[in-house]
Amino acid sequence: MPSRVVFYAVIATVPAVVVPASANLIANGSFEDSSLDPGATWIPMGAGDTSITGWTTVGAGVDYMRTILAASDGERSIDLNNITSGGGIAQTFATNAGWIYTVEFDLSANMYGGPSPKVMSVAAAGQSAEFEFDYIAAGSTASDPAWERISWTFVASGSLSTLTFTGISGGVFGADIDNVVVTGAIPTPGAVGLGFAGMLLTFRRRR
Repeated sequence: MPSRVVFYAVIATVPAVVVPASANLIANGSFEDSSLDPGATWIPMGAGDTSITGWTTVGAGVDYMRTILAASDGERSIDLNNITSGGGIAQTFATNAGWIYTVEFDLSANMYGGPSPKVMSVAAAGQSAEFEFDYIAAGSTASDPAWERISWTFVASGSLSTLTFTGISGGVFGADIDNVVVTGAIPTPGAVGLGFAGMLLTFRRRR
């Protein structure tokens, strides 16, 4: 009889499932859900505060902003400096080791005082990057902060990754963030190769 090739399903051999581009892996990325009410202005939050759903404040904490600075999404945003110095906010979420994740967020600054530009960092899985926002050059105002969309990628090293935003500029007024989205777990070339190798093993030649 002529030879034929039979293909068997190999879903279990693929290292991980590709996450749809539309799925946000971060909870409460616009900081709208919280047991705290910043009122019409803002409220300071110290380190270790979990009042903003899904997030934990780190370092010196943050200022939880409302209408004193127009948010890019919803009504609330985060000034990465507390009342005394730079702080930060973090969230841990599920990842697949060796896969690439894209972090997007809106960046502006608290323009009620210097310095300018404001500098902040984003970090996850031992990787980090710094970004700055010059509110003077951008012509930012409280009603129009001139939000800028930032994109950054990292490679996960384990089943959980902690995404951290940190204010670097000193002083009371810091970089401001909003609308955080983490999407698109894309396999690295090595992971892709492993997946295809698993598929090739399922081809059997029968005579």
